[in-house]
Amino acid sequence: MMHSNWQDRWRNGVANEDDLVRFVNDVGFCAINALERFPTFPNVAVAMGRPDPLWPAWFWKDDLHIQRRLYYTRVFAGKPGFLSLEFLPAFIATNGAVADELLVLGKMPMAMQELYRLLAERAPIATRRLKPLLTPEAKRAASGLLIELERQFIVTKSDITGRERGSYGYVWELAERWMPAAFTAADHLGAKAATRRITDRLRDLGVEPTPALLARVLRWEK
Repeated sequence: MMHSNWQDRWRNGVANEDDLVRFVNDVGFCAINALERFPTFPNVAVAMGRPDPLWPAWFWKDDLHIQRRLYYTRVFAGKPGFLSLEFLPAFIATNGAVADELLVLGKMPMAMQELYRLLAERAPIATRRLKPLLTPEAKRAASGLLIELERQFIVTKSDITGRERGSYGYVWELAERWMPAAFTAADHLGAKAATRRITDRLRDLGVEPTPALLARVLRWEK
């Protein structure tokens, strides 16, 4: 059994934003919470030494992403996590989707098409301004659709609307429009090289990239 050496280096090692940036840059990618069935996968919970790291780090996930110091994502088994800017192109190449291709192939549901086209025309736009522009069906599904589009690197949050309970919310933008250099790098890297880069990093961290991990955590098909 491989030994996850990142835990030795980082257990209880993250106490502030700068620590978190160093941690993510070191491991390359991580979930926020420990992943069920895959506890050795890099995660902020171990690095912070607490099982609920999202709550004390609630605004870290927003601020560090908006400042482009890290990239917030829901790639890992659909759970929230971070990518270093170094590894962002690799994950775009392996897990990203191109909206125009999904549209042509008929793989984008009608409600998602409506949401995507509105974002393409109006973004950056806050959720509270976006939803009233949608049809009732798309409005009801909007939160889940935004998560799915975010997971596929089609959209991303580019700002927040406030920090108080009544004002907190996300501003959405097309991911490629927000970080074009990462998408250009992903195109140059290609899916095959990106896959090898990610699996090599997992082994370097002492995490065996088993078929179950790749399918469940990274959602890679065979």
